[in-house]
Amino acid sequence: MGGLTRTTLRLREQGTTWFVQLHRPEADNALNTDMVRELTDVLARAAASPATVLVLEGLPEVFCFGADFGAIADAARAGGPLAADPEPLFELFRQLAYTDLLTVAHVRGKANAGGVGIVAACDLVIADEGATFSLSELLFGLIPAVVLPFLIRRTGFQHAHYLAGTTQTVDAERAREWGLVDACGADSAALLRTHLKRLTRLSKPAVTRYKAYLRQLSPIPEQTKSAALTTNREVFEDPMNVRAIQRYAEEGLFPWETPAQPDPPHSGPRTAPAAQTTGAGPARTVGAPDIGPVTAVAATGTRPAPAPAATASAPPLAPEDLGSPRFRAAHGVTHAYVAGAMYKGIASVELVTAMGRAGMLAFLGTGGLRPEAVDEALRRIREELDEGQPYGANLLSSPQDPELESRLAELYLHHGVRCVEASAYIQPSLPLVRYRVAGLSRGRDGEVRERHRVIAKVSRTEVAERFLRPAPPELVRRLQDAGHITPEQADLARRVPLASDLCVEADSAGHTDAGNAYVLMPAMGELRDRVTREEGYAEPVPLGAAGGIGTPHAALAAFALGADFVVTGSINQCTVEAGTSDAVKDILQDLGVHDTDYAPAGDMFEVGARMQVARKGLLFPARAQKLYELYVRHDSLDDLDARTRVTLEQKYFKRPLETVWEETRDHLVRRFPERLAEIERNPKQKMAQVFRWYFVHSTRLALAGRPEHKVDYQIHCGPALGAFNAWVRGTPLASWRERHVAAVADHLMRETAALLGRGLGARTGTSHDTAKHDTAK
Repeated sequence: MGGLTRTTLRLREQGTTWFVQLHRPEADNALNTDMVRELTDVLARAAASPATVLVLEGLPEVFCFGADFGAIADAARAGGPLAADPEPLFELFRQLAYTDLLTVAHVRGKANAGGVGIVAACDLVIADEGATFSLSELLFGLIPAVVLPFLIRRTGFQHAHYLAGTTQTVDAERAREWGLVDACGADSAALLRTHLKRLTRLSKPAVTRYKAYLRQLSPIPEQTKSAALTTNREVFEDPMNVRAIQRYAEEGLFPWETPAQPDPPHSGPRTAPAAQTTGAGPARTVGAPDIGPVTAVAATGTRPAPAPAATASAPPLAPEDLGSPRFRAAHGVTHAYVAGAMYKGIASVELVTAMGRAGMLAFLGTGGLRPEAVDEALRRIREELDEGQPYGANLLSSPQDPELESRLAELYLHHGVRCVEASAYIQPSLPLVRYRVAGLSRGRDGEVRERHRVIAKVSRTEVAERFLRPAPPELVRRLQDAGHITPEQADLARRVPLASDLCVEADSAGHTDAGNAYVLMPAMGELRDRVTREEGYAEPVPLGAAGGIGTPHAALAAFALGADFVVTGSINQCTVEAGTSDAVKDILQDLGVHDTDYAPAGDMFEVGARMQVARKGLLFPARAQKLYELYVRHDSLDDLDARTRVTLEQKYFKRPLETVWEETRDHLVRRFPERLAEIERNPKQKMAQVFRWYFVHSTRLALAGRPEHKVDYQIHCGPALGAFNAWVRGTPLASWRERHVAAVADHLMRETAALLGRGLGARTGTSHDTAKHDTAK
């Protein structure tokens, strides 16, 4: 897939299938000259390769919204050509229909105007049940001239005529009935995988001959092309139509609408105006609601209509306006937003790559995984993401198994992982310092270049200070003596903090100190600024906030407290891409803010460390606490009374304690043989190991989703998910099957920007037109 530099597409190759994602999120995936040219080039290259299938995908909320009205309006102001030559677009559609590949459109969200043309030209169309299709051209005096020949070829004349003539939006099921969509369902990704299992069995010669035959069966005549191009040029050259496009792009007004006038001064209370709708599609909100989603997107063009301003208009707020530009630039991300790691691969390859393809950072959850599994996961991530698309991996402090931590750090260096999330550290470790310092180099300007970034998750100021200071000199010396870093890197290590970014973790899922963000964030900010002055850093370390972030109000509070970026966790566990069972996700989507509890942590059982877990309908928190209490009160398993022992064997372990010990002993022989003799000599340690078995077992039950053991599921979760569930109740995101991790992230950040815009507008007498950026509906 080398060659042309592609600015509007994201590509990956998987066997004989090429996946091509339309990627202009800033313009609702609108078609422009670059996208048409790049798509045409990719199709030609794929057809000439051994590939047999090409899958076209858009963003989770919008497939393609048609012509770029913003670009047309800009051209009108500049006095340049108003619309691109339509012939390349026509030829792109023809190539999709007849090239030596099976072309598959995977449609999620909205397909409008030229986006419908792409869909209609493809051989097969797989759609999410929430997808919509519309032709909005006539609203602006335009005609879908280039689209109609391919749409009529698929749906027949009358259905195409209805879509174009009424400008109505139809859902995926209606589109399927009309022939525009071949298959649709709640899990379109799974539906696509099912189809690809059969499509990828076809040979290249068979596909080539088949498509050549189709060209003969249903050709697009040259006179049709000529009529389409002539009509397209005529309507885009009409000054009245150009004014309508420019007015919509700049003011958000349809041709028949007039600007709203400011309300006259009055002293009485004001009533928020009701939402108005147009015949073009979903409602546009007039007057911002107090809470919840901001606006629905109008069904035309590439920019949704703004809410009329009652006062002066301020620049619109977008997700990109939130947080630190320096953080976004350093990590190559669109949003100051991170999806944190979740152990046992719950933050899965699919989750990490979905975020990366959307231009956002997520961390692979490596806790509890063997190095071989991490190696394979990193290989898959590198295959599925393009060069430069962001991703990271978790590096968990492992004082009881330092060899595991070392192997993971070596894997990250081997795979070229550019960022790690350092978790559960009290003191910096040799592997962590090696990863950080091995990425340092000196630029031509003499400044330090940081190839490896470390986002350190901390909940205590004394731990934070260790990460804000440079790496401990004694560890740096050991690494240099061992040949793991160069003398120059050892020298540069004195000039930069060990952590490139610091994430302040308040009360969160899993292991938690139950910290309060309102207390922690100001304290960490003061500490960060003091260390910056003392160390003479040119720039302060960006400060992130994690724990409790599941709604726009929570995210806005984090930014108001000084966060340069936010990190989410619990809400991502209840998404399509999360690597846990459907049974767990069914539980999570119904949680409220009070449906979590604290339980002993299995990996730090003896010291009484706590973690936050789901409790609604589950017995795990109570049973885990009971095991800890038994451990504290007794010195050995033999001290347990007969009734307690029976309860443990029949209800907790569902097997004799001797059997549990034998399984545990086998594990110790494989992993920690040097510790086995000491444990066997100490009855209390042996009891702790047996009780730990329940924590491991309860995690496996949850990941597997075994329904007969549901009450024992161990599910790490914080109250942020309950808040998120309440926020999205009554919307498509109420079901986890509609929650795609990148869409959740984008929606949360867009609504946070909208909330901030409304607040600023109320305080300054200006209207921040956040609706222009809203693609959440």
